[in-house]
Amino acid sequence: MKKLVLTILALVLVLGAMAPAASAAGKLPEVTQGSPYDGMAYEWGVTAVQVYYMPGSSPVDPLKCELYVNGERVTPLGDPVDSQLAQGASLQFNLPEDFQPPKGELEFRAVLVTKAGDEVSYDWTYTYGGQKRKPLIDFALMRDWFTFIAQGALVTIELTVLSILFATLLALLGALGRLSKSTSAREAWTKYRSWTYMVGWVGRMVPYGIATFYTSLFRGTPLLLQIIFIYLAIPGFNNYAYGAWGFKIPEPGPFASAAVALSLNYGAYLTEVWRAGIQAVPKGQTEAAWALGMTGMQTWRRITLPQAFKIVIPAIGNDFIALIKDTSLASTIALPELLQKARLVGGRTYDFLSPLLVAAAVYWALTIFFSFWQARLERRLERDTARG
Repeated sequence: MKKLVLTILALVLVLGAMAPAASAAGKLPEVTQGSPYDGMAYEWGVTAVQVYYMPGSSPVDPLKCELYVNGERVTPLGDPVDSQLAQGASLQFNLPEDFQPPKGELEFRAVLVTKAGDEVSYDWTYTYGGQKRKPLIDFALMRDWFTFIAQGALVTIELTVLSILFATLLALLGALGRLSKSTSAREAWTKYRSWTYMVGWVGRMVPYGIATFYTSLFRGTPLLLQIIFIYLAIPGFNNYAYGAWGFKIPEPGPFASAAVALSLNYGAYLTEVWRAGIQAVPKGQTEAAWALGMTGMQTWRRITLPQAFKIVIPAIGNDFIALIKDTSLASTIALPELLQKARLVGGRTYDFLSPLLVAAAVYWALTIFFSFWQARLERRLERDTARG
């Protein structure tokens, strides 16, 4: 019952701009109203009273600030928490567990005390109806915010499709680079005894070295680190480059940073898949194409690549399903995809369980949907192989 009362009493004081009071210490904090949080005070199921204000000349001293209900001072649970926001600041009083307000109109008074000793107070009323305890899973919240959260799935799908396309292309190029080395230097010299051939062998080692370095780097570092690195490192590089050399490179936003990181990471893993798929094509197919008079490029485009694609498509499909879920890591750089939308709702309502369940359900539905079409595509390829 105590938690029930505390949940409904969750009160966010959001006040409008008031003229700052004159003081010998300078400008006082202004209690604010009409912020983006306005209108949500009765939806936040928290056991706290939160005061939003604009800081003045002297910072607020949370230990000296006070909260009164119906004229009686309320001793908060722990020290009041002062937080700096993008616009202004907030002071949160966590209500004690034994706080049980009566039904009816409650009179609140918050006193903000600065470190200079100045006080700013505000009084307001709130009608408490003794509402029922907020449930563990709030289906009403899930219904009200489902559309908002589900809209993040569009960003998730867009990011997934774009990343898998670029990852597949990078993987194909990486596989060709990995296959460019056919023999070691000793074997090549022993077999051909030609400096001209050895020069060509060294030239083929360049794409092999680049592909090997690429796959080792992106398979050997965490995907989350890669996303954050791309998002934060380029602005840092620009700060140095502009001062040292006088130029800047384009800075990617959250979506571009996530797409680049996911493409590079999954491309590194798919490189070995493509390499194995190309090597799985029987050599007799290539020899038969040459016997028919096909050039090397024609053989690659008409014989090797189509057969290798059928081999690797199941692995690409599996990585596509995994990529849907890994896009959630982009929430760490504030990309408004599915998980980030759920987190925003949780922060807004102080109920993270319900919106996260909605996000989990949408992820699950996406996985089931794309897994179904992947299975159908694989069965179709199997029938085409059997007919061939």
